[in-house]
This record gives sequence, C-alpha cells and structure tokens, in this order.
Amino acid sequence: MMAAPVRLFRKLWRDTRGIIAVEFAFILPILVVLFTGAAEFGRILLLSQKLQNGAFILADLVGRDQSISVTTLNDVFLAVDMIMEPFEFEDHGVAIVTSVSGTATLGPIVNWQLSGAGDLSATSVVNGLDGAAILPESLSLDTGETLLVTEVYYEFQPLFGLLLEPYTIHRIAYHRPRLGILDELEGLDALDGLTGGLETLDPL
Repeated sequence: MMAAPVRLFRKLWRDTRGIIAVEFAFILPILVVLFTGAAEFGRILLLSQKLQNGAFILADLVGRDQSISVTTLNDVFLAVDMIMEPFEFEDHGVAIVTSVSGTATLGPIVNWQLSGAGDLSATSVVNGLDGAAILPESLSLDTGETLLVTEVYYEFQPLFGLLLEPYTIHRIAYHRPRLGILDELEGLDALDGLTGGLETLDPL
C-alpha cells in the first residue's frame, strides 16, 4: 500500500515541467525593481543635466546686454522651456534671476530679482535678511561690481513611485555681466506683489 504513494512522489520529484515558470515568478519582482530603478535614475540624470544647462544658458543670455528689462527677461525665460524638453517645466519648475552687487560696508546686496518660465513655488537661496545676498565664500564682489545668479528649480515626479519619492531639484549658476552693470531691471516697479526692503539699503 505504501509503494503507490512513494512512486507518485518520485514521479512528481522527477517532473521538471513548469520549473522555468516557477523560477521566472521568483525573478520577476527583482527584474521589475531593476527596470524601474534604471528608468528613474536615468530620468534624474537627464533632468539634472538639463537643469544645469538651463541655469548656465539663462545666465549667459541675461548677461549679454548693457541693460535688461522685465519684458526682455520674460522672453529669455522662454528658452528654459525649450531646454527642458521633454520635461514639462511650466507646471513643475521655475527659473529665478537675481542681480547682486558688492558694497563697501554692507557686503553683497540684492539689486533685483525676477522669476518666470514656470509656476512652481520656490525661494531663492540668494535671499538673505533685509536685502542682503547670500553667496558662496569663494565668490567675492568688489564695491560696485555686479553678479548675476540664475537658479532653476524642478519638482521631480517619479514615474512608478516604487523607489523614489517626489522631490525638488535645484541648480544654480553665477555669471558676471559682459557689457553693462545690470544693477537695474527696467519695468520692475510696474510689477505687482513686489516686496520691500531692497530700496532701504544704502550701498555707500
């Protein structure tokens, strides 16, 4: 009576049909994680490169003229959308341009600042207290010297949401104007929602 179950067990033990499907079922989750991880990190690398290029190109375009206006700067912001393709920048990003000047007694101060190219809410890392500008220690400005700081922010949204959480990527570039000082932005006073404080600083 015991021989039949033993023979059945041996038959099942030797039967290798379906073993590939079982092995694939074990490997499939690992393959999914590897695929999604490669896709997500590939997007991050491409996005980071485009953001850094956007910050440098934006600084270069702004610093070419002897003077700059709000209208011209808004036109320059359009270049960021083109650089960021195929990423949707308007809804997930923002670019910020800041003019900073060196002073004899107050250190670097913010002359003006304008954001555009997207609707993302972000605060510039250049902004200090009472109009002071925060710059890296390696950057020094002489009295009356101007520096353009361009920042690009983008809210990264993972495609799959398995390995990464949404987070904001920030890239920054520093550029000295080529021709003009660019310590004034024409038409800035006509904009709504300007914050006070910058005009109270006396650079002398």
